[in-house]
Amino acid sequence: MHIYNTLFTQTTVGSRIAKNRFVSQPMEGNDADKGKVSPRTLQRYKELAQGNWGIIIVEALSINANSLARKNQLVLHESTLASFKNLIAEMKAIDPDTLILLQITHSGRKSGKAFSHPTALYEPEPGEHLLTTEEIQQIQNEFIHAVLLAEQTGADGVDFKLCHGYLGCEFLRPANIREDKWGGSLENRTRFFREAIIAIRKELTSDTFILGSRISYYEGIRGGCGTAAADDPVENLEEMDAIISMMAELNFDYINVSAGIPGVTSEITRPTPTSKWFYLHQFRYARRARRFAGSMKVIGSAFSVLQEGSLEAGVENIERGDIDFVGWGRQTLADPLFPKKVLLQESVDYCKLCSGCSRLMVKQEPVGCIIFPR
Repeated sequence: MHIYNTLFTQTTVGSRIAKNRFVSQPMEGNDADKGKVSPRTLQRYKELAQGNWGIIIVEALSINANSLARKNQLVLHESTLASFKNLIAEMKAIDPDTLILLQITHSGRKSGKAFSHPTALYEPEPGEHLLTTEEIQQIQNEFIHAVLLAEQTGADGVDFKLCHGYLGCEFLRPANIREDKWGGSLENRTRFFREAIIAIRKELTSDTFILGSRISYYEGIRGGCGTAAADDPVENLEEMDAIISMMAELNFDYINVSAGIPGVTSEITRPTPTSKWFYLHQFRYARRARRFAGSMKVIGSAFSVLQEGSLEAGVENIERGDIDFVGWGRQTLADPLFPKKVLLQESVDYCKLCSGCSRLMVKQEPVGCIIFPR
């Protein structure tokens, strides 16, 4: 028996079988070719496909070319569909048993002013456009359409991005005090994803297509997710508990638990050596989510900061019943072959927690590991 045997056990997600508990979290490469999968993008994901991951979540794909957080962000649209079909086919040819999901997003306020169109749901800052009721409806329609395109690519499912300060997350905040149907009450603030998921379920051609979501349980900002009111910065998770319960009722297949906003409350999202113990908050959020998740599977986050110790921590969290899958982000850049090497007991290139990959992203350069470049 392998020392980390628990991590190599099968389990279900929706009606599909994941061959192990390793999840490659979505990490943006900023290397698209006008929204399409570039040769560099394809090479990155082909290498990940060789890594024996149970689930690979392909980085945030914008629903249109006007909501880009990265200058060279991937866009899922009819004009780029062929490149994504090729991406999935190439990955499946390497390992047909790895489940491949596409993360769907709109960058909202985090869209780059130099190359995109920042939008806001409420209290727009200079340079941000306040979305109208009708424009939000159009964005919701584009989300639905993007998920249906994702099914056409041959992917096994999608991740509906509701985390890290992007538009999907902005809807959920108590600070979203819009006076139309998209803000104010919790019912209105959850309308965007609730109505979208119901519509998507009706349109999908396969009943095995996986639907899940990554959320920020607590953002660490005034009126953010995980607070009780628009003017309150203190953690209060009751509304987020209710949102997870809604997702369970809507038959989401999994919930991917995260926290914070990169670039704002970054160390909540990805603890660094000086804030290493923040990972315990992430573990606490995942344990709490389990109480409200029903039949949804729970993916835990913030394991990369523990380096080799992440394996033992993953086993503990699964065996304790807090999570079903262990998610790694930065570690996938340091060593895309991580699960395969662990299984074969080979030497692993562990993330050095230098934040070099994040600095590349901030500079709008192609993203990769600066310690173990590939």
